[in-house]
Amino acid sequence: MGWMNIAGLMSVRIPLFSVNGLCFKRAGNGSDKRNLLSNRRLINGWSLKGWGIVMLLILFCTGESVNAQRRVDVGGFLGASYYLGDLNPGGHFKNSHPAVGALIRYNFSYRWSLKGALTLGSISGDYPSKNVVLSPLTPDAYQFKRTMLDLSGMIEFNFLPFDHPFIENSNFTPYLTVGLATTEYRRYEVDSQQDNNKSVFLLSLPFGLGVKYKLTDWVRIGAEWTLRKTFVDDLDLITSQPPVNPADPYAFHETAQYHNNDWYSFAGVIVSFSMFDRKISCQAGYKKY
Repeated sequence: MGWMNIAGLMSVRIPLFSVNGLCFKRAGNGSDKRNLLSNRRLINGWSLKGWGIVMLLILFCTGESVNAQRRVDVGGFLGASYYLGDLNPGGHFKNSHPAVGALIRYNFSYRWSLKGALTLGSISGDYPSKNVVLSPLTPDAYQFKRTMLDLSGMIEFNFLPFDHPFIENSNFTPYLTVGLATTEYRRYEVDSQQDNNKSVFLLSLPFGLGVKYKLTDWVRIGAEWTLRKTFVDDLDLITSQPPVNPADPYAFHETAQYHNNDWYSFAGVIVSFSMFDRKISCQAGYKKY
């Protein structure tokens, strides 16, 4: 009897239809209609949840351009500052003085960073000095010392991917840096009858190189050496009536209009701390190696 009932049921053709890959009976009597309505509600509910999951995945895995590195480093600088100019034509690190500073770095990606720094240092020079080849035209000596507070904004380019989440051994890189800087100093006039001066802001073009090392997840250390090309020739002038004109110490009577050769430099170590977590994108094909 049981086999006959099963055979009878199998001989009856029941129309089917599919929704989203699921099969349901075509609505017939009232019970079938209630079952179909319940199935549609179930399908609609799961469809909304499915679309919500898909949208979350899209927002989370949109690639590195959206979920790129977003880490801010805050730290300090400790090193030395020195001057290059008429009273020190080419002696790097000669008459160096201690320099300290603070910095903040914003990492756009694993290659590019923007750094702002405020650095305090001093520069000095003298004439005549040990490396002067020609005898001075006057027996008078001259020396200067100036304190400078430098404000700079610089772009850093890493030669290697630095602190990459999917690349092992990305905890070290050399880098190049370039930008703009300014500082306030007292300008004197050589031909002035009085010892008058005025405060002006000096514009310079800093550039240099450095290295970074990821010591821990939150601590970075490094070293940096930058030179600053100025557009003035009187950083070594500290009085309106010097015994020697520092812009022309040998009295060659050269014009200074195209001879703006005063530079200053900072070199030292940097210790910084990462303050925010990085937003990590989907792996997008990266492999650890």
